[in-house]
Amino acid sequence: MKTHILVAEDNYINQKLIEKLFQLKGWDYTMVIDGADVIGKVKSGNFDLILMDISMPNMDGFEATQIIREFNKDIPVIATTANIIAGFRERCFACGMNDFISKPFRKNEIFEKIEKLISHC
Repeated sequence: MKTHILVAEDNYINQKLIEKLFQLKGWDYTMVIDGADVIGKVKSGNFDLILMDISMPNMDGFEATQIIREFNKDIPVIATTANIIAGFRERCFACGMNDFISKPFRKNEIFEKIEKLISHC
């Protein structure tokens, strides 16, 4: 069964990097640029994991994750951000995220964290 990941990322360069990384693994993905789009896709699709940017237009990753947790408690969510500030990790877990990855992405880290979470599904 092929892995299908929902990617919420509004930065074009990061989108292209994620695309190349996921191609190395043979993972299918759907790319969206807004937290509201993430919610709609989760409601209508079947994903193994969400890679959730924190800073997006219209709705951030924290708010999107909180809404998703109201109707789907099972899908793993990994936050992505370039801004690791005090309390960030706690805020991620408080809104229902399972883990986080700091930007810039490191290939081994992103692979390890995604594989760990999808193996538990």
